[in-house]
Amino acid sequence: MLSRIADSLFWMNRYVERAEGMLRMLKINYETSLDKSDNENYDWIAVLNIFTYLDEAEKNKIKDDTQAVLKYIITDKYNENSIRNIITKARENARGLQDHITREVWESINEYYLRLNNNRIDELLDSNQQAYAISSLIEQSLYYYGVLEVTMPRGEGWNFMGLGKNIERALQTADIVDTKFHDINYDLNNPMDIPYWKNLLLSISGYEFYLKTYPTGLQTQNVLDMILMNTNFPRSILYSIRKISYIINKIAIDNTEGEKTLLRIIGKLKSKIEYSDLETISHIGLHQFLEEVRDELYKFNNELSKIYFAYH
Repeated sequence: MLSRIADSLFWMNRYVERAEGMLRMLKINYETSLDKSDNENYDWIAVLNIFTYLDEAEKNKIKDDTQAVLKYIITDKYNENSIRNIITKARENARGLQDHITREVWESINEYYLRLNNNRIDELLDSNQQAYAISSLIEQSLYYYGVLEVTMPRGEGWNFMGLGKNIERALQTADIVDTKFHDINYDLNNPMDIPYWKNLLLSISGYEFYLKTYPTGLQTQNVLDMILMNTNFPRSILYSIRKISYIINKIAIDNTEGEKTLLRIIGKLKSKIEYSDLETISHIGLHQFLEEVRDELYKFNNELSKIYFAYH
């Protein structure tokens, strides 16, 4: 497969995964902002910290303005990381791939792009129908993944798409966990109850799974165990790392030095998480542990780009 094609497939999926994760976080935080009581000082600062590059003054200016935050993150043409711009990039990649993806995949990503660039989305965000706007875009992401699952052949292209999706998911999960635990000073023994964690779990579609899987024990430690290491939870970091490891072992069949490096990086990272426990993580420090995970993922991503996408 040409490096240009592999690169475009990788980034097409990575961009859609990024958009979907952002939308889920926006949906849950929007609902939380509606449920706040007069005694609660809810703001959007955590979301702005994760998904924007605004400086502190700019974030403080809009942190209490739900409409401004939603429009900035979803549709702002001047925000490089807005969902509108992210999906535009995904479509640009898909447009050059039409001989390598199915017609249905192209149509689904094009429909996603058109929906975001339709004035209707801006109108919904300007009205009291923000929840509908966000939900409709999440449904578009799910439609894309459904079409991908049932129409794309399981060849090299599929593998590069899988790498993009799982690298993005692991990085995003690490960022979200880091932000939430920062609020309790990364104290794994903090006896926070489930209402505190509900927002985090809902934003990664893990609330129901958590309730069914962890009926007892310290909530804070259970939440961390699920999000980092539970391999039955599809948004856990270890689940994504295992997927990446499985895919790269299928791709790296020429046994070049570069491929050996890739296998070594992801194998080391997989083992690091698999053989860690909460006591070990607490000793290292959760923030430091997540930083090391992210650093290794970025290192893997950079090596992958050099070897398969001809980046130097």
